[in-house]
Amino acid sequence: MGLRSRGDRGSGGAGLSAGCEPLYGGKPEKLTTPVRKKPPKEEPVPEAPVKMVDECTADFRADPRTVRAQTHVSSDLTDQGTTALVNSDKATDPTAQAGLIREGIDKFRNALIKDPYNAVATLKLALAYDKVYRKGCALAMLKRLATLATNPSSRGRRTPRSTRSATTASGSGTTARTR
Repeated sequence: MGLRSRGDRGSGGAGLSAGCEPLYGGKPEKLTTPVRKKPPKEEPVPEAPVKMVDECTADFRADPRTVRAQTHVSSDLTDQGTTALVNSDKATDPTAQAGLIREGIDKFRNALIKDPYNAVATLKLALAYDKVYRKGCALAMLKRLATLATNPSSRGRRTPRSTRSATTASGSGTTARTR
């Protein structure tokens, strides 16, 4: 028994001749270069400027002594308005978002009608106005929040924690203390 080479497996010389032929056939086909297409010209879409409304027609000087504070109803309306604003952030349809923000603003306004000293409703109404670019009303609400903090009739009421940052952002220069 002699040692055989790798190419010699009992086929004689046929194994060596098969190794010289091309493995998969003849020469490969020549590939063509794809035609380059020019991208279509897109006209630049001008961005619509965001228009901030600087004036506010709300009347904050009405006599609050004529209103009997209904704090429970006011807090319920504030919670409903908060829910509407949270849902507006989750909505994908712009029409639905606008409707929910409008509902939230209406709930906060009704809460302030029921209890003019509700600081939480005042702050959340300012935030809702800011979402719809009503800068004048948002600033007016923040100024009103600062006056609520210094009002002696609302001393015992709970004010929101962010009152301090909201009043300094309004430019009044006074800070409210939360208890």
